[in-house]
Amino acid sequence: MINKSEFNAFEDKVYLITGAAQGIGRELIKQLYKDGAKIFFTYYQDHDFAQSLKDELLADDERFSFVEHDARKMDGVKAIVNRLLEKFGRIDGLVNNAGYKLDRSFPLMKDEEWEDQMSINLNSVYKYTRSVILPMIRQRYGRVINMGAISGPLISGPYQVAYGASKAGLIGFTKSLAWELGPKNINVNLVTTGMAETNGIKFPPEIRKVWAENIPCRRLANPSEVASMVKYLLSPLGDYVTGQNMIIDGGMSLLGFTNFKMLLPNHFRGETKNIVGSSIE
Repeated sequence: MINKSEFNAFEDKVYLITGAAQGIGRELIKQLYKDGAKIFFTYYQDHDFAQSLKDELLADDERFSFVEHDARKMDGVKAIVNRLLEKFGRIDGLVNNAGYKLDRSFPLMKDEEWEDQMSINLNSVYKYTRSVILPMIRQRYGRVINMGAISGPLISGPYQVAYGASKAGLIGFTKSLAWELGPKNINVNLVTTGMAETNGIKFPPEIRKVWAENIPCRRLANPSEVASMVKYLLSPLGDYVTGQNMIIDGGMSLLGFTNFKMLLPNHFRGETKNIVGSSIE
């Protein structure tokens, strides 16, 4: 039997989702909005996608809002949260979805490339979370969900030093914050994904195909599956879940490594190159 409070779990709840014009964030917004939630999301250089999402949902301005923000920039985050609070009066959940992945050989990596991945994948999580915590504490309710990746925390591969370090950092952030905020009825969790079929994947089709053939589930994830995991944690069903790393990867992390030369021998012919073509020779 469905409890009425669970059936209406998202009615009038307010969610802030970063970097959500496309991919998993877009699918999550669609699911939450259709269930009655109020949505405020950020995007970067994806205005057409943001507007098309509003058009697709026939979204009401009273329940739907978005703003452009470069997640590398700490300035402006507080203003975005204040704008959300002025419009909706509260915030029930934050999903730190903004992310950036650049595969780069470590000896060739520029300082700004390292800093960009840290800024978007880790520092923005700090800044957005810091900006919503006091309102959540005052209302004695909140959910914070960080979006992680198996690369770094669970598997390793070449050319992913910066990305892996930034995503691994989310584990410590999530667990420590969950300890601190649990007594205030604020849950903090991490959703760790493998490879999903989104526009954000930069790997060429042949690499996607080989990965799919080697994952235990024999396919890549679709965004709706990952969004449903996030939605579960936002719902009353996730009330007793905090400080956890929820892995949804089709078993990809069971491989334990990302040895592209073994999986794609014809793609690598012995050159010391990374997958985006930089050479250290």
